Amino acid sequence: MKKLLYSLCVSFLLLAAAGCEKVIEFTGEETEARLTLSSRAEAGERLDIYVSSSVFFLSDSNEGAAFLKGLDPEQGQVRCYVNGTTTPRLLVFLPKEHSSNLHYRTVDYAPAPGDHIRLEAEFPGFDPVWAETDVPLEPAFELVSVTYLPSYELELTLAVTDDASYDKYYFLQPVNQTWEPSLEQFVTWPLQFSSKDIIFRDMSGTGALDAFEDETGNYFADDLIKGQRHVFVITIPYAPEKDPTVDLLIHAAAVDASLYWYGKSYAQLRASDWTGFFSEGVTLYSNVHGGYGVFCAAASRWLEVEW
Repeated sequence: MKKLLYSLCVSFLLLAAAGCEKVIEFTGEETEARLTLSSRAEAGERLDIYVSSSVFFLSDSNEGAAFLKGLDPEQGQVRCYVNGTTTPRLLVFLPKEHSSNLHYRTVDYAPAPGDHIRLEAEFPGFDPVWAETDVPLEPAFELVSVTYLPSYELELTLAVTDDASYDKYYFLQPVNQTWEPSLEQFVTWPLQFSSKDIIFRDMSGTGALDAFEDETGNYFADDLIKGQRHVFVITIPYAPEKDPTVDLLIHAAAVDASLYWYGKSYAQLRASDWTGFFSEGVTLYSNVHGGYGVFCAAASRWLEVEW
């Protein structure tokens, strides 16, 4: 009898708790929408610029149209200035259906190593925004040796020669590349690798150290190798037989500080328990004045691996 009474009491309490759910209305001010400006200047490639607007987190709509509310490409202006010139580079607007961004591309300009680039955007109803960056010089990476291990792994010895005159940030990612006839272009996909070298410490991005990993590759700063020629080893899990239709490449790049810090903040966001009730928020890095987004730059070098 006592057991039955206890069960009934527990059931009653559970039902009572379920009935006490309370909806708390947000009484604060709605955050004003701001322009979002995003672009990555890759040396040797045309510059793509994306413009949208921020959306209040309690907005009823998170569809692409919400990020374009009030943005009319015929009334707005997006400008690109290179190396301090007062005449903006020519841009073309590329309309795309079902997109959450306005897409612009430079017509007569491809960033070069050492270029200083400034982007500006103005649209009615929004504060104007701007951002600027410097395109890094091409990194001094080299492939020293390749060893095919009995464990069906490739051990690559690489070297990077660092310039001590200023702080630098690097990116490294081995990739496979093959020609796709249906697309009439080369297609690449990243490969996982491991390394015990100190420059790749804390590749998870969960700590406060300098190297981290995101879905695009691995980044590290030059604080430990400043002014040196640093030799390091990475190991790639690989199939026992080489596919003659697939090339193995090492994508090595020098990146600017904005790309490094944005990538670091994004890696920390991915590694955090952002869905938890008591989790601490992670703020994504932004270098856009008057709005949101990131304007960053990189200069790449591709090393072909023969084995």
